[in-house]
Amino acid sequence: MNQPNREKLAGKRLILFDLDGVLLNSRENMCYAWKKAAATAGIEVDFEAYFREIGRPFQTILQRIGVADPDHVIESTFRVASMERMDLLSFYPYVQRVLSQLSSEGFKIGIVTSKDKMRTNAIIAMLAVDFDSVRSPNERLRGKPAPDHLLMAMAQANVDPSETLYIGDMDSDFEAAQRARVDYAHATWGYGDQPKENCWILSEISDLLLSEEDASD
Repeated sequence: MNQPNREKLAGKRLILFDLDGVLLNSRENMCYAWKKAAATAGIEVDFEAYFREIGRPFQTILQRIGVADPDHVIESTFRVASMERMDLLSFYPYVQRVLSQLSSEGFKIGIVTSKDKMRTNAIIAMLAVDFDSVRSPNERLRGKPAPDHLLMAMAQANVDPSETLYIGDMDSDFEAAQRARVDYAHATWGYGDQPKENCWILSEISDLLLSEEDASD
């Protein structure tokens, strides 16, 4: 970890994280759930088409890939299948250490994800850290790339956009950060392409650790 990179946290009070592709490696789990949901619904859309759109609310993804789900049967099947195979989920290296250190240093930390509330809560329960805000899609607020949940997370934490950093991996994350007027850091280990615009590029989540010694323990 380069100390100059860590200095980019100066003046920040709230660090917000996307979940899938940033804290959580969930590709195998999503692949299993999508194949089961697609087979149950009798649709022939491969997983890669779905996967290219992740980061957005589930129904928005379906609309973008041309799949109708008026009764939310596909979404329900996907969620149940995903919960069946939680063993296919894994946190990236150093996630627990990074979150614990940020919290111990006095940073507020939060989650802004497009994953539903039930699965999000089940996943973050595996982490030994308390989050100041956890935002999942709901009927009252628009999902990413709209800035609504980032704005709500800041309101809950009582911080300004200038004091906030959002770490994501998809174009929807970058756009949401821009629209919320918060700084963005891109997780290169995630699932999406690096933005063409200038932003903080993280090669691994341990870049957020206080020192190189912390990452080598």
